[in-house]
Amino acid sequence: MIMDSLRLAPVGSVFPKIACSRCGDDSRRWDRIAGKSYCPSCIELLALGEAAPLIEKTERRRCAVCHHQGTLRYLTFPLHSRRPVEMDLCAEHLRALLGRRLGPHAYEQLRRQLHALGLETRELFLLHEAFYDAQGRALQPAGDWDY
Repeated sequence: MIMDSLRLAPVGSVFPKIACSRCGDDSRRWDRIAGKSYCPSCIELLALGEAAPLIEKTERRRCAVCHHQGTLRYLTFPLHSRRPVEMDLCAEHLRALLGRRLGPHAYEQLRRQLHALGLETRELFLLHEAFYDAQGRALQPAGDWDY
């Protein structure tokens, strides 16, 4: 079964090096949220609530985790890959991903879908084993959010 809320981006559909939409750093391929580039520093500031809030129009797509309709597209470049991964995530799961605070069920949902694409969580920065244990429990959450 093809998971269309978590997929490999079409070949050649993403320009690999665009400056961060917040700070202008253009030294690497940055993750994208709703089509805008964000460097790791600016993502961390968003996760900590220390940056201007992320305000984007949602798309009528289903969340890769909970299937809630109304998502933002998150695009990230797996380690050693030129082809990015796109995920459609609702506000709750996008905040949790950026803040390295996914619950075990959400982590497992993403892990399973990535595996179907031939990828492992350790290949994606925000899902790396430095941030989650084998059971999907957050090891290094950003900030101290209360949901």
